[in-house]
Amino acid sequence: MKIIAKTRAVLISTRAETVVEVTVAFLVMSLVMVLFAQGMRYAQTAENYAVGKTNDCDKAMLKLQNVVAGKDGTGVTDKDVTDEDMLKLDGKDDLLKLKRYAVTLPSGGDTNTFYYFVFDANLG
Repeated sequence: MKIIAKTRAVLISTRAETVVEVTVAFLVMSLVMVLFAQGMRYAQTAENYAVGKTNDCDKAMLKLQNVVAGKDGTGVTDKDVTDEDMLKLDGKDDLLKLKRYAVTLPSGGDTNTFYYFVFDANLG
């Protein structure tokens, strides 16, 4: 009986939300939705940028592998790294030779340069 009485009291009540309360609730909900949409846009932009950089890095690595394999060397420069650039290799610098490769790729309207340090056998 108590449940029926409470339900009946709620149904008979004439209390309702005012226009001001509904407007404030709508404005708060709109603000939250705008912030959420902006966050999603920012996340999508960051993801696109990261994917683009990853793809450019992969292309640069493939170019470097072609150079090391003796194939096409377009857009890749190499330079011996001196002792001033890097610390010595703890007495093993007579066995290994460190080379720095710069791989340049055009991407969109920009040019990206990726630097790789490769240890080669010192044969001579």
